Amino acid sequence: MHIVCRKARPEDIPLLNPLLAQLSGSLAHPKKMAETMQKINRNPDAILLVAEDTDTGALCGSLFGLSFEDICGTCQPILMIEDVVTDVRHRRLGVGRMMFEWIENWGRERDCHYCILVSGMQRVEAHRFYDAIGYNEVKGFKK
Repeated sequence: MHIVCRKARPEDIPLLNPLLAQLSGSLAHPKKMAETMQKINRNPDAILLVAEDTDTGALCGSLFGLSFEDICGTCQPILMIEDVVTDVRHRRLGVGRMMFEWIENWGRERDCHYCILVSGMQRVEAHRFYDAIGYNEVKGFKK
């Protein structure tokens, strides 16, 4: 297995859609997904990242990163990470850590001074992983 992280491409949609469905519980409409990906790809401060097994062509993981301005303090940008998913068959193999290292470096290149991770509170197993790599819960809202 040889994993590389890279920017998602429109031709990834047939594999990316079921991967993201592991997170959301349903498939997205492929045309709407393509339109959204085009918007993301036009924004230099946003990236839809995929982790690909280049030996098989499988997409092993994905996350969305966004660098946005902070108006206070040093006025340096903030990195937000959202929609994190590692394929169920590729968990505990280092894919998640690799994606977080990649996106954190991407944020540092943009002079981000900290990172916000957005994740549903029901994702208990994922939150154990996030804690292990240094992300801590701040506040969750109960439904």
